[in-house]
Amino acid sequence: MIDRRRIGAVVSAWTLIGVAALFATAIYRLGGRGIATIQAGLEWGEWVVLVLLTVAFVYGEGFRALDRRWVPRLVERALLVRHEPRLLVRVLAPLYGMSLIGAGKNDLIRGWLLTTGIVGAVLIVRTLPDPWRGIVDLAVGAALAWGLVAILRRFPEAVR
Repeated sequence: MIDRRRIGAVVSAWTLIGVAALFATAIYRLGGRGIATIQAGLEWGEWVVLVLLTVAFVYGEGFRALDRRWVPRLVERALLVRHEPRLLVRVLAPLYGMSLIGAGKNDLIRGWLLTTGIVGAVLIVRTLPDPWRGIVDLAVGAALAWGLVAILRRFPEAVR
């Protein structure tokens, strides 16, 4: 006999684990570049920019955008996907959680615009010379780390 509640919990967990893995990979890569930039040495003005940018990104993106808005919506969709009858949607549950598939028109547009904006920002930051690329990467990595903690903090609520 198939226990639908248990399968639903696994699908919800997969949603959050998949997104958390994306965050962790990005944190590892960005953090590594940021640490290498610090190890190479920064001038005082670069340190000021690093601190200010990191505080701004952690507060604006990590706390306000991810922790307060995006992650709660991700958890909400992780709970919704457990009732999704289509196997493909369940397999692609992290994309469902990020509103890239299986969402209403407005949510799909918002999800894809956000993703496109992130890709665009990545492409722009890649053109920055050192140490500025490393400074931005460290700040973004710190914001994503805050977001990852927010996902992990809400994990139990999504798999109950």
